[in-house]
Amino acid sequence: MGKSNKVEYQQHIDESVEYILENKSGWTQYTSWAREKYHINNRQANDMWKDAWVILNDEFSDNIRESANKALIELEQIKMSAIEAEDRRTWLDAIKYQAKIQGAEIERHQHEVKGNITINVDFSD
Repeated sequence: MGKSNKVEYQQHIDESVEYILENKSGWTQYTSWAREKYHINNRQANDMWKDAWVILNDEFSDNIRESANKALIELEQIKMSAIEAEDRRTWLDAIKYQAKIQGAEIERHQHEVKGNITINVDFSD
């Protein structure tokens, strides 16, 4: 692919990102649009779809990180106020939500086992 083709392809990807966002387009709608607009086949339209979503995912992940950081800062302020006010419940809730945002939340699981269970333990080593 020559330089002019790479530049042109990047312009097509930029247009694709705009189209997907403006039309809340799914794969079928997008590939139909791309095939018609750029006179390409299904495989090429699919490749453009994938490349456009690489850009979209990067943009969304930046926005998500920024929102999470803002929420963590606000929760830290709430936690500090709760400590000063000796409000233990709010303090613990703030810690719980901070852990949830950071992905450290531990969910409780209840497991029920029916039938016979055999556990073999080897203490040799």
